[in-house]
Amino acid sequence: MPVPAVPRWRRPSTLDPTVHDAVEVALDDHRVLIRSSLGPSVRTTPGAFGDFVRAVKRGEYDDLLGEVA
Repeated sequence: MPVPAVPRWRRPSTLDPTVHDAVEVALDDHRVLIRSSLGPSVRTTPGAFGDFVRAVKRGEYDDLLGEVA
């Protein structure tokens, strides 16, 4: 039985020093893993992750930034 690879987690290169966690992503067996650095991960398909990234780039979630923006 093959040993599963350890996901290589990636996070933004620039982080707000006042924030205590970061959103991290990794690829695992044809799925994208997404997690807060403080908690467990969720798995999604690359297609669903791509839809999410494109929506973020279009500004569809900017209202969630509150005073951070």
